[in-house]
Amino acid sequence: MPLIFVHGVAVREGDGPGWETLHQMTRGIEWPAIEAQLREYLAPVMRPGDPQAVEMEWLYWGDLGAQYTHGGRFRGAFSPQPPELPRPLEAPPAELAQWLEDTLLPQIPAELWPATIEAAAYTAADESVRLLTAALPPEVQSEVLLAAVDARREGHAFQPALLPASWQARRRRRLQQTLQQVRRPLEDFVPIFLGDALTYLNGRGTPQYPGPVPQRIVETLQRAHARAKAENEPLVVISHSLGCQLVYDALSSVLPGRPELADLRVDLWCAVGSQLGLFKELGLMMEDTLPPGHPAPQRTMSEHLGYLWNV
Repeated sequence: MPLIFVHGVAVREGDGPGWETLHQMTRGIEWPAIEAQLREYLAPVMRPGDPQAVEMEWLYWGDLGAQYTHGGRFRGAFSPQPPELPRPLEAPPAELAQWLEDTLLPQIPAELWPATIEAAAYTAADESVRLLTAALPPEVQSEVLLAAVDARREGHAFQPALLPASWQARRRRRLQQTLQQVRRPLEDFVPIFLGDALTYLNGRGTPQYPGPVPQRIVETLQRAHARAKAENEPLVVISHSLGCQLVYDALSSVLPGRPELADLRVDLWCAVGSQLGLFKELGLMMEDTLPPGHPAPQRTMSEHLGYLWNV
């Protein structure tokens, strides 16, 4: 009876970068400690006659998460670079603000993200900034706009009352989505904790073209399903924290779009320390972000899932 454990954010293996910093906070949720608990309490229930024969697999994806650069800031291991914006002043304010955010956030510490998001919104909507920038050569306009965001963030208080109501609502949603995962305000821990969530959201791809993390989830489920089928036993998945969203996206979006995996089924999924409801309410699941007109999957998550215990 195969069991897969999918970890959450800010988990690294001992030979990976950032392990020493994260280990101080995540001691006890590494695989050896988790496996020991599962074998003591769960394996005897899964296979009473031979608990040690229960196959347990650590589905590790920390190597695909956020990483520190040499300068101490983190980068996404598979975060796409923001597209070039050769004529930024021709972009609508919302598009320009999004580009400013996407360009600046990966380069700065996490504690500066809220102020940067607000400054980008104000800069993109500021007609005086646009008029001044328009007088400059096109090849330097982008750099000037980025510098304007930095200057507003560092030297001026943000004045949301000067923005239209629709922009204020957008800023609140963006801040909610960006900061929702911050639970422990520790300087060395938060960037990777939050960075893992943003790195996954930015690079998970689509059902037809999944990114590295969803692809690893599906490949692991394929192998475990083959073992379960050969032994005529159920497949059990336990996920923790952001690992729950990873499993949800795989079951609800990636697998239904793969006809060749139509018979793949997780019999019991236990989502522990889960934010499934929160992410669904925020519209952050893969199925929520597909563009209009995107072809609907041929199947549904219920065809790939038996029972879900969401804790």
